[in-house]
Amino acid sequence: MHLLANTTSPYVRLARMALIEKGVEVEPTIVDPWADDPRLRAANAATRVPTLVLDDGTPMTESLLIVQWLEATRPGTPSLLGSDPAGVLSRTGIALGVIDAAVHTIIIRKVTAPALFDETPVGLRRRRSMLEGMQRLEAMAAEGRLRTGDAPTLDALAAIDALDYLDFRFTDAPWLPAMPALRELGAALAQRPSVQRTRPH
Repeated sequence: MHLLANTTSPYVRLARMALIEKGVEVEPTIVDPWADDPRLRAANAATRVPTLVLDDGTPMTESLLIVQWLEATRPGTPSLLGSDPAGVLSRTGIALGVIDAAVHTIIIRKVTAPALFDETPVGLRRRRSMLEGMQRLEAMAAEGRLRTGDAPTLDALAAIDALDYLDFRFTDAPWLPAMPALRELGAALAQRPSVQRTRPH
């Protein structure tokens, strides 16, 4: 297997964290999705990362589909969905909503000046999605609903993914809320290989 990836995508990071937590060691092959890399294009018509190419050549695209494949093919390893799959997936959806809003903002900034997008109605709505999503995740972390334990579930991994991506792309943004419970969760997970080896850079 090989994983077509880059070093900044939160979607790549989520897939990599899931792979590592499931005990699947796949060294990422770094590609540039913006450069129309032929390796990525051959495996994924959408030229998006992550794309996991299985041993038999089957391409698996989209981070959540990779997680679903992992859960289906490695049921004996710690479950990424824990004992409450519906709750875990619901909380993961909140984190992915934050990630989507952040990524879409960064992509649009690539083709226009930030000031031309960030203060538009769409840009402000993306910002609201990030703000409200993180506030909800913060409340859940404070209530103990995002757990680490011996094996973190997908919601905790996705929440840390969202937090670190916002820190990476929106450093010191004045509209970001205080998130002490999420930062405590991040500190609790910081030494896990899945978290430590996948930080954006």
